[in-house]
Amino acid sequence: MSTHRALFGSAIIYTVTAGLSAGVPLILLPILTRLLSPEEYGKVAIFAVVVQVLGTLTGLSVHGAVGMRYFDRDKLDFPRYVASCLTILLASTALVLVLVLAALPWLEEFTKLPGRWLVLAVLLSGSNFVIQTQLSIWQSGKLVFRFAILRLTQALTDLVLSLLLVVVAGLAWQGRIGGIAVAGFLTAGVALETLMRGNWLRFPIERGYIENALHFGVPLIPHAIGGMLIAMVDRFMISNILDVASTGIYMVALQIGLVLNLMNDALNRAYSPVLIEALRVGDPDRDVKIVRATYALFLALLALGTALGLLAPAILGVLVGAKFQAAAPVVIFITIGQAVSGMYFMVVTYVFYAGRTASLAVITLTSGLLNVAISYWLLKTRGLEGAGQAFLMAQTVLFLGTWWLSNRSRPMPWLQALRPRA
Repeated sequence: MSTHRALFGSAIIYTVTAGLSAGVPLILLPILTRLLSPEEYGKVAIFAVVVQVLGTLTGLSVHGAVGMRYFDRDKLDFPRYVASCLTILLASTALVLVLVLAALPWLEEFTKLPGRWLVLAVLLSGSNFVIQTQLSIWQSGKLVFRFAILRLTQALTDLVLSLLLVVVAGLAWQGRIGGIAVAGFLTAGVALETLMRGNWLRFPIERGYIENALHFGVPLIPHAIGGMLIAMVDRFMISNILDVASTGIYMVALQIGLVLNLMNDALNRAYSPVLIEALRVGDPDRDVKIVRATYALFLALLALGTALGLLAPAILGVLVGAKFQAAAPVVIFITIGQAVSGMYFMVVTYVFYAGRTASLAVITLTSGLLNVAISYWLLKTRGLEGAGQAFLMAQTVLFLGTWWLSNRSRPMPWLQALRPRA
Protein backbone atom coordinates (compact mmCIF):
# COMPACT_ATOMS: atom_id res chain seq x y z
CA MET A 1 0.00 0.00 0.00
CA SER A 2 1.37 3.45 -0.92
CA THR A 3 2.16 6.05 1.72
CA HIS A 4 -0.69 8.28 0.55
CA ARG A 5 -3.24 5.45 0.65
CA ALA A 6 -2.02 4.34 4.06
CA LEU A 7 -2.27 7.91 5.37
CA PHE A 8 -5.74 8.33 3.92
CA GLY A 9 -6.91 5.03 5.37
CA SER A 10 -5.51 5.84 8.81
CA ALA A 11 -7.05 9.32 8.70
CA ILE A 12 -10.46 7.82 7.89
CA ILE A 13 -10.25 5.37 10.79
CA TYR A 14 -9.05 8.06 13.20
CA THR A 15 -11.77 10.42 12.00
CA VAL A 16 -14.53 7.85 12.44
CA THR A 17 -13.14 6.86 15.84
CA ALA A 18 -12.81 10.46 17.00
CA GLY A 19 -16.25 11.23 15.62
CA LEU A 20 -17.90 8.40 17.49
CA SER A 21 -15.95 9.17 20.67
CA ALA A 22 -16.67 12.89 20.52
CA GLY A 23 -20.19 12.00 19.46
CA VAL A 24 -21.03 10.99 23.02
CA PRO A 25 -21.40 14.60 24.24
CA LEU A 26 -23.19 15.50 21.00
CA ILE A 27 -25.60 12.57 21.32
CA LEU A 28 -26.27 13.53 24.91
CA LEU A 29 -26.54 17.25 24.12
CA PRO A 30 -30.26 17.29 23.15
CA ILE A 31 -31.07 15.14 26.19
CA LEU A 32 -28.95 16.93 28.79
CA THR A 33 -29.94 20.44 27.66
CA ARG A 34 -33.55 19.47 28.25
CA LEU A 35 -33.10 17.56 31.52
CA LEU A 36 -30.46 19.79 33.13
CA SER A 37 -30.48 23.49 33.87
CA PRO A 38 -27.67 25.67 32.46
CA GLU A 39 -26.14 25.72 35.95
CA GLU A 40 -26.14 21.92 36.21
CA TYR A 41 -24.71 21.60 32.72
CA GLY A 42 -22.06 24.11 33.74
CA LYS A 43 -20.98 21.87 36.63
CA VAL A 44 -20.39 19.03 34.17
CA ALA A 45 -18.29 21.36 32.02
CA ILE A 46 -16.22 22.53 34.98
CA PHE A 47 -15.55 18.95 36.12
CA ALA A 48 -14.25 18.04 32.65
CA VAL A 49 -11.94 21.06 32.72
CA VAL A 50 -10.64 20.20 36.21
CA VAL A 51 -9.77 16.68 35.03
CA GLN A 52 -7.79 18.03 32.08
CA VAL A 53 -6.03 20.67 34.19
CA LEU A 54 -4.99 18.07 36.75
CA GLY A 55 -3.87 15.86 33.86
CA THR A 56 -0.99 18.28 33.23
CA LEU A 57 0.41 17.30 36.64
CA THR A 58 -0.56 13.64 37.04
CA GLY A 59 2.05 11.91 34.93
CA LEU A 60 3.99 15.10 34.22
CA SER A 61 3.19 14.82 30.49
CA VAL A 62 5.63 11.92 30.01
CA HIS A 63 3.13 9.84 28.00
CA GLY A 64 4.28 11.96 25.04
CA ALA A 65 7.79 10.62 25.60
CA VAL A 66 6.44 7.08 25.20
CA GLY A 67 5.11 7.91 21.74
CA MET A 68 8.37 9.54 20.66
CA ARG A 69 10.68 6.86 22.13
CA TYR A 70 8.71 4.19 20.28
CA PHE A 71 10.62 5.20 17.16
CA ASP A 72 13.90 4.50 19.03
CA ARG A 73 12.78 1.17 20.51
CA ASP A 74 15.63 -0.69 18.79
CA LYS A 75 18.09 1.44 20.79
CA LEU A 76 16.59 1.00 24.29
CA ASP A 77 14.59 -1.40 26.47
CA PHE A 78 11.25 0.10 25.47
CA PRO A 79 8.99 -1.95 27.82
CA ARG A 80 11.15 -0.89 30.76
CA TYR A 81 10.89 2.70 29.53
CA VAL A 82 7.08 2.43 29.56
CA ALA A 83 7.14 0.93 33.08
CA SER A 84 9.35 3.80 34.22
CA CYS A 85 6.78 6.29 32.88
CA LEU A 86 3.94 4.55 34.74
CA THR A 87 6.01 4.78 37.92
CA ILE A 88 6.26 8.52 37.40
CA LEU A 89 2.46 8.52 37.06
CA LEU A 90 1.94 6.79 40.42
CA ALA A 91 4.28 9.15 42.27
CA SER A 92 2.95 12.34 40.67
CA THR A 93 -0.72 11.36 41.13
CA ALA A 94 -0.14 10.70 44.83
CA LEU A 95 1.50 14.11 45.20
CA VAL A 96 -1.30 15.89 43.32
CA LEU A 97 -3.90 14.16 45.50
CA VAL A 98 -2.17 15.41 48.65
CA LEU A 99 -2.01 18.97 47.26
CA VAL A 100 -5.69 18.94 46.24
CA LEU A 101 -6.74 17.71 49.68
CA ALA A 102 -4.67 20.45 51.32
CA ALA A 103 -6.24 23.16 49.13
CA LEU A 104 -9.75 21.69 49.09
CA PRO A 105 -11.67 24.64 50.65
CA TRP A 106 -10.19 27.13 48.18
CA LEU A 107 -10.65 24.78 45.22
CA GLU A 108 -14.30 24.20 46.13
CA GLU A 109 -14.90 27.95 46.08
CA PHE A 110 -13.01 28.50 42.83
CA THR A 111 -14.44 25.56 40.85
CA LYS A 112 -17.95 25.56 42.39
CA LEU A 113 -17.64 21.77 42.80
CA PRO A 114 -17.91 19.72 46.04
CA GLY A 115 -14.63 18.34 47.36
CA ARG A 116 -15.42 14.67 46.67
CA TRP A 117 -15.78 15.43 42.97
CA LEU A 118 -12.39 17.14 42.95
CA VAL A 119 -10.78 14.06 44.50
CA LEU A 120 -12.51 11.96 41.85
CA ALA A 121 -11.06 14.28 39.19
CA VAL A 122 -7.51 13.58 40.42
CA LEU A 123 -8.00 9.81 40.18
CA LEU A 124 -9.64 10.11 36.77
CA SER A 125 -6.79 12.23 35.41
CA GLY A 126 -4.34 9.51 36.46
CA SER A 127 -6.47 6.87 34.75
CA ASN A 128 -6.52 8.92 31.56
CA PHE A 129 -2.70 8.87 31.57
CA VAL A 130 -2.72 5.05 31.45
CA ILE A 131 -5.14 5.15 28.53
CA GLN A 132 -3.05 7.74 26.68
CA THR A 133 0.11 5.67 27.18
CA GLN A 134 -1.38 2.67 25.40
CA LEU A 135 -2.92 4.87 22.71
CA SER A 136 0.45 6.58 22.11
CA ILE A 137 2.13 3.22 21.50
CA TRP A 138 -0.55 2.09 19.08
CA GLN A 139 -0.59 5.44 17.27
CA SER A 140 3.20 5.45 16.81
CA GLY A 141 3.05 1.82 15.69
CA LYS A 142 0.22 2.65 13.24
CA LEU A 143 -1.98 0.03 14.90
CA VAL A 144 -5.07 2.07 14.12
CA PHE A 145 -7.66 -0.65 14.67
CA ARG A 146 -6.47 -1.38 18.21
CA PHE A 147 -6.40 2.36 18.87
CA ALA A 148 -9.96 2.65 17.61
CA ILE A 149 -11.30 -0.26 19.66
CA LEU A 150 -9.96 1.13 22.95
CA ARG A 151 -11.29 4.63 22.34
CA LEU A 152 -14.67 3.35 21.24
CA THR A 153 -14.87 1.08 24.29
CA GLN A 154 -14.49 4.13 26.52
CA ALA A 155 -16.99 6.17 24.49
CA LEU A 156 -19.67 3.47 24.44
CA THR A 157 -19.29 2.80 28.17
CA ASP A 158 -19.55 6.53 28.87
CA LEU A 159 -22.70 6.85 26.75
CA VAL A 160 -24.53 3.87 28.25
CA LEU A 161 -23.67 4.70 31.85
CA SER A 162 -24.54 8.38 31.45
CA LEU A 163 -27.95 7.54 29.98
CA LEU A 164 -28.64 5.06 32.76
CA LEU A 165 -27.55 7.39 35.54
CA VAL A 166 -29.13 10.60 34.20
CA VAL A 167 -32.27 9.42 32.42
CA VAL A 168 -33.16 6.22 34.29
CA ALA A 169 -31.77 6.90 37.77
CA GLY A 170 -32.47 10.65 37.61
CA LEU A 171 -29.07 11.64 39.07
CA ALA A 172 -28.83 14.86 37.00
CA TRP A 173 -25.32 16.36 36.68
CA GLN A 174 -23.89 13.87 39.18
CA GLY A 175 -25.01 11.05 36.89
CA ARG A 176 -23.24 12.53 33.87
CA ILE A 177 -20.00 12.97 35.82
CA GLY A 178 -20.38 9.46 37.21
CA GLY A 179 -20.68 8.06 33.68
CA ILE A 180 -17.52 9.87 32.58
CA ALA A 181 -15.56 8.70 35.62
CA VAL A 182 -16.58 5.02 35.63
CA ALA A 183 -15.95 4.76 31.88
CA GLY A 184 -12.47 6.22 32.42
CA PHE A 185 -11.60 3.84 35.24
CA LEU A 186 -12.81 0.76 33.36
CA THR A 187 -10.97 1.75 30.18
CA ALA A 188 -7.77 2.41 32.13
CA GLY A 189 -8.05 -1.13 33.49
CA VAL A 190 -8.37 -2.47 29.94
CA ALA A 191 -5.39 -0.36 28.79
CA LEU A 192 -3.22 -1.64 31.64
CA GLU A 193 -4.18 -5.20 30.77
CA THR A 194 -3.27 -4.71 27.08
CA LEU A 195 0.05 -3.13 28.06
CA MET A 196 0.90 -6.23 30.08
CA ARG A 197 -0.40 -8.73 27.53
CA GLY A 198 1.40 -6.92 24.72
CA ASN A 199 4.70 -7.11 26.66
CA TRP A 200 4.94 -3.33 26.75
CA LEU A 201 5.79 -3.35 30.48
CA ARG A 202 8.93 -4.73 32.08
CA PHE A 203 10.28 -4.24 35.58
CA PRO A 204 12.40 -3.22 37.36
CA ILE A 205 12.36 0.38 36.21
CA GLU A 206 15.52 2.21 35.25
CA ARG A 207 16.61 5.56 36.64
CA GLY A 208 18.04 6.70 33.32
CA TYR A 209 14.71 6.13 31.61
CA ILE A 210 12.89 8.11 34.30
CA GLU A 211 15.31 10.99 33.81
CA ASN A 212 14.89 10.80 30.03
CA ALA A 213 11.08 10.82 30.27
CA LEU A 214 11.12 13.71 32.73
CA HIS A 215 13.51 15.61 30.48
CA PHE A 216 10.92 15.31 27.73
CA GLY A 217 7.79 15.77 29.83
CA VAL A 218 8.62 18.37 32.48
CA PRO A 219 9.37 21.18 29.97
CA LEU A 220 5.95 20.40 28.50
CA ILE A 221 4.19 21.20 31.78
CA PRO A 222 4.33 24.98 31.16
CA HIS A 223 3.27 24.19 27.58
CA ALA A 224 0.34 22.13 28.88
CA ILE A 225 -0.58 24.81 31.41
CA GLY A 226 -0.46 27.39 28.63
CA GLY A 227 -2.73 25.16 26.59
CA MET A 228 -5.14 24.95 29.50
CA LEU A 229 -5.09 28.74 29.84
CA ILE A 230 -6.03 29.02 26.17
CA ALA A 231 -8.57 26.22 25.90
CA MET A 232 -10.13 25.96 29.36
CA VAL A 233 -9.55 28.89 31.68
CA ASP A 234 -12.50 30.64 30.04
CA ARG A 235 -14.94 28.30 31.81
CA PHE A 236 -13.51 29.12 35.23
CA MET A 237 -13.56 32.83 34.45
CA ILE A 238 -17.14 32.71 33.16
CA SER A 239 -18.26 30.93 36.33
CA ASN A 240 -16.61 33.51 38.57
CA ILE A 241 -17.19 36.70 36.54
CA LEU A 242 -20.66 35.82 35.22
CA ASP A 243 -22.19 32.63 36.70
CA VAL A 244 -22.20 28.84 36.40
CA ALA A 245 -25.31 28.95 34.18
CA SER A 246 -23.38 31.03 31.62
CA THR A 247 -20.67 28.36 31.69
CA GLY A 248 -23.30 25.80 30.72
CA ILE A 249 -24.44 27.95 27.78
CA TYR A 250 -20.84 28.52 26.69
CA MET A 251 -20.20 24.78 26.86
CA VAL A 252 -22.95 24.24 24.28
CA ALA A 253 -21.06 26.54 21.88
CA LEU A 254 -17.90 24.53 22.53
CA GLN A 255 -19.75 21.29 21.74
CA ILE A 256 -20.55 22.59 18.25
CA GLY A 257 -16.88 23.42 17.79
CA LEU A 258 -16.10 19.87 18.85
CA VAL A 259 -16.86 18.75 15.29
CA LEU A 260 -13.74 20.56 14.08
CA ASN A 261 -11.76 19.55 17.13
CA LEU A 262 -12.28 15.85 16.44
CA MET A 263 -11.19 16.37 12.83
CA ASN A 264 -8.03 18.08 14.09
CA ASP A 265 -7.33 15.18 16.43
CA ALA A 266 -7.88 12.53 13.75
CA LEU A 267 -5.75 14.32 11.17
CA ASN A 268 -2.94 14.91 13.65
CA ARG A 269 -2.86 11.28 14.81
CA ALA A 270 -2.72 9.98 11.24
CA TYR A 271 -0.34 12.64 9.92
CA SER A 272 2.26 12.94 12.71
CA PRO A 273 3.90 9.48 12.39
CA VAL A 274 4.12 9.88 8.59
CA LEU A 275 5.55 13.40 8.91
CA ILE A 276 8.19 12.30 11.43
CA GLU A 277 9.35 9.52 9.13
CA ALA A 278 9.52 11.98 6.19
CA LEU A 279 11.52 14.48 8.21
CA ARG A 280 14.06 11.79 9.09
CA VAL A 281 14.67 11.26 5.35
CA GLY A 282 15.21 14.95 4.59
CA ASP A 283 14.16 14.95 0.92
CA PRO A 284 13.85 18.60 -0.39
CA ASP A 285 11.24 17.65 -3.01
CA ARG A 286 9.15 15.86 -0.43
CA ASP A 287 9.43 18.87 1.89
CA VAL A 288 7.89 21.10 -0.80
CA LYS A 289 5.00 18.66 -1.26
CA ILE A 290 4.44 18.54 2.50
CA VAL A 291 4.26 22.34 2.71
CA ARG A 292 1.83 22.61 -0.20
CA ALA A 293 -0.42 19.98 1.35
CA THR A 294 -0.24 21.89 4.64
CA TYR A 295 -1.37 25.13 2.96
CA ALA A 296 -4.31 23.31 1.35
CA LEU A 297 -5.36 21.98 4.74
CA PHE A 298 -5.08 25.47 6.27
CA LEU A 299 -7.58 26.81 3.73
CA ALA A 300 -9.92 23.84 4.12
CA LEU A 301 -10.00 24.17 7.91
CA LEU A 302 -10.71 27.91 7.82
CA ALA A 303 -13.50 27.46 5.26
CA LEU A 304 -15.08 24.67 7.29
CA GLY A 305 -14.83 26.62 10.55
CA THR A 306 -16.49 29.67 9.00
CA ALA A 307 -19.30 27.64 7.40
CA LEU A 308 -20.05 25.76 10.61
CA GLY A 309 -20.14 28.99 12.60
CA LEU A 310 -22.57 30.63 10.19
CA LEU A 311 -24.89 27.60 10.38
CA ALA A 312 -24.83 27.60 14.19
CA PRO A 313 -28.20 29.35 14.82
CA ALA A 314 -30.03 26.80 12.67
CA ILE A 315 -28.16 23.88 14.25
CA LEU A 316 -28.83 25.02 17.80
CA GLY A 317 -32.48 25.63 17.01
CA VAL A 318 -32.89 21.91 16.46
CA LEU A 319 -30.23 20.44 18.73
CA VAL A 320 -30.60 22.07 22.16
CA GLY A 321 -33.27 23.22 24.57
CA ALA A 322 -34.64 26.77 24.62
CA LYS A 323 -32.58 27.73 27.69
CA PHE A 324 -29.34 27.24 25.73
CA GLN A 325 -30.13 29.21 22.52
CA ALA A 326 -28.01 32.12 23.79
CA ALA A 327 -24.94 30.14 22.69
CA ALA A 328 -25.57 30.92 18.99
CA PRO A 329 -23.60 34.23 18.69
CA VAL A 330 -20.56 32.65 20.37
CA VAL A 331 -20.23 29.63 18.08
CA ILE A 332 -18.57 31.28 15.07
CA PHE A 333 -15.64 32.48 17.19
CA ILE A 334 -15.24 28.98 18.61
CA THR A 335 -15.38 27.21 15.23
CA ILE A 336 -12.89 29.52 13.55
CA GLY A 337 -10.70 29.24 16.66
CA GLN A 338 -10.83 25.45 16.36
CA ALA A 339 -9.84 25.75 12.70
CA VAL A 340 -6.79 27.76 13.73
CA SER A 341 -6.08 25.13 16.39
CA GLY A 342 -5.99 22.53 13.62
CA MET A 343 -3.46 24.68 11.78
CA TYR A 344 -1.36 24.73 14.95
CA PHE A 345 -1.30 20.92 15.05
CA MET A 346 -0.03 20.89 11.47
CA VAL A 347 3.14 22.79 12.48
CA VAL A 348 3.81 21.76 16.09
CA THR A 349 5.06 18.29 15.10
CA TYR A 350 8.23 19.90 13.73
CA VAL A 351 8.93 21.32 17.19
CA PHE A 352 8.42 17.96 18.90
CA TYR A 353 10.61 16.29 16.28
CA ALA A 354 13.43 18.73 17.05
CA GLY A 355 12.91 18.30 20.81
CA ARG A 356 12.45 22.04 21.42
CA THR A 357 9.71 21.58 23.98
CA ALA A 358 11.10 24.24 26.32
CA SER A 359 10.84 26.92 23.61
CA LEU A 360 7.35 25.73 22.75
CA ALA A 361 6.39 26.03 26.42
CA VAL A 362 7.37 29.71 26.41
CA ILE A 363 5.15 30.42 23.39
CA THR A 364 2.20 28.44 24.75
CA LEU A 365 2.40 29.92 28.23
CA THR A 366 2.68 33.44 26.81
CA SER A 367 -0.39 32.84 24.63
CA GLY A 368 -2.26 31.40 27.61
CA LEU A 369 -1.49 34.36 29.87
CA LEU A 370 -2.53 36.71 27.08
CA ASN A 371 -5.81 34.79 26.83
CA VAL A 372 -6.45 35.26 30.56
CA ALA A 373 -6.00 39.03 30.27
CA ILE A 374 -8.07 39.33 27.09
CA SER A 375 -10.81 37.03 28.44
CA TYR A 376 -11.14 39.08 31.62
CA TRP A 377 -11.43 42.33 29.69
CA LEU A 378 -13.85 41.00 27.06
CA LEU A 379 -16.02 39.16 29.60
CA LYS A 380 -16.37 42.41 31.53
CA THR A 381 -17.13 44.49 28.43
CA ARG A 382 -18.89 42.08 26.03
CA GLY A 383 -20.21 39.31 28.22
CA LEU A 384 -20.30 35.70 27.05
CA GLU A 385 -19.52 36.56 23.43
CA GLY A 386 -16.23 38.08 24.60
CA ALA A 387 -15.04 34.68 25.83
CA GLY A 388 -15.36 33.27 22.32
CA GLN A 389 -13.53 36.24 20.82
CA ALA A 390 -10.69 35.82 23.32
CA PHE A 391 -10.46 32.12 22.45
CA LEU A 392 -10.02 32.94 18.75
CA MET A 393 -7.37 35.58 19.46
CA ALA A 394 -5.36 33.27 21.72
CA GLN A 395 -5.45 30.40 19.22
CA THR A 396 -4.19 32.74 16.49
CA VAL A 397 -1.28 33.98 18.61
CA LEU A 398 -0.37 30.39 19.55
CA PHE A 399 -0.46 29.22 15.93
CA LEU A 400 1.67 32.07 14.59
CA GLY A 401 4.24 31.71 17.38
CA THR A 402 4.48 27.94 16.93
CA TRP A 403 4.74 28.26 13.15
CA TRP A 404 7.68 30.62 13.59
CA LEU A 405 9.33 28.22 16.08
CA SER A 406 8.71 25.22 13.83
CA ASN A 407 10.72 26.83 11.04
CA ARG A 408 13.51 27.65 13.48
CA SER A 409 13.45 24.04 14.71
CA ARG A 410 13.29 22.31 11.33
CA PRO A 411 13.40 24.73 8.35
CA MET A 412 10.85 24.00 5.64
CA PRO A 413 10.33 25.65 2.21
CA TRP A 414 7.29 27.71 3.28
CA LEU A 415 7.98 30.46 0.72
CA GLN A 416 9.40 28.27 -2.01
CA ALA A 417 6.25 26.14 -1.98
CA LEU A 418 4.17 29.21 -2.92
CA ARG A 419 5.96 29.57 -6.24
CA PRO A 420 4.31 28.01 -9.31
CA ARG A 421 5.44 24.53 -10.22
CA ALA A 422 8.17 24.47 -12.86
